[in-house]
Amino acid sequence: DNGFCSPKILRCAPEPDAFNPCEDIMGYNFLRVLIWLINILAIVGNVTVLFVLLTSRYKLTVPRFLMCNLSFADFCMGLYLLLIASVDSQTKGQYYNHAIDWQTGSGCSAAGFFTVFSSELSVYTLTVITLERWHTITYALQLDQKLRLRHAIPIMLGGWLFSTLIAMLPLVGVSNYMKVSICLPMDVETTLSQVYILTILILNVVAFIIICACYIKIYFAVQNPELMATNKDTKIAKKMAVLIFTDFTCMAPISFFAISAAFKMPLITVTNSKVLLVLFYPVNSCANPFLYA
Repeated sequence: DNGFCSPKILRCAPEPDAFNPCEDIMGYNFLRVLIWLINILAIVGNVTVLFVLLTSRYKLTVPRFLMCNLSFADFCMGLYLLLIASVDSQTKGQYYNHAIDWQTGSGCSAAGFFTVFSSELSVYTLTVITLERWHTITYALQLDQKLRLRHAIPIMLGGWLFSTLIAMLPLVGVSNYMKVSICLPMDVETTLSQVYILTILILNVVAFIIICACYIKIYFAVQNPELMATNKDTKIAKKMAVLIFTDFTCMAPISFFAISAAFKMPLITVTNSKVLLVLFYPVNSCANPFLYA
């Protein structure tokens, strides 16, 4: 009889670790409020921008076309945040009962795809926007060299294909989206996974260097009276400069910690990385529509 009354030790599997601490998806209550605010702003703001640009009576110019692509990328980030916020609300206080189903299911894979596709298409588009502004101002007097929509469309098609490929790789075994509850490709156990993460980060750094170099050239070009850049082009360049440097300022801390994690020397816990996820990673997605509206 005593056997029925003896205490039983309950063991759960898998046990909590650095990647999966015993907590809800959003570890802090203030993050729950912020993630809903940001994802609503991102979705509503970017849908509004897309609607205005695509239904405008004005001609669809190259800058407008590129802004449409950037807005769609930011909209996808809003969808990612909406998925994460919704699952967090449904599993609040009992995520441990749903962790395996969520992280190994199609929902987490879809969320991971949206966020990687969004971030890569956004970086690619920002780089193209900068190069387009530099080209337009530098060759202001040579109308035959102006970038046309027929040139911009295949350029952006390449960006869509590249972003889709990068986002698909974790679904076929190159890293994966199942490692953490926020569905980011944080698995660096294999050499191929490390190469994948580092390649993305290096490409983002290269994009930032290209953007910085172009804006330095734009600055000197605007100061040069011989180039006669139009006032309209100069204003657009200034707006794009604010937009782009705001984006990369937010991406810098994330890239720094991601590089350390890729070398298996993480400088931040998964719990604290959720603060970066909400406060830095997606802020541009809701701010961009208001910056370039």
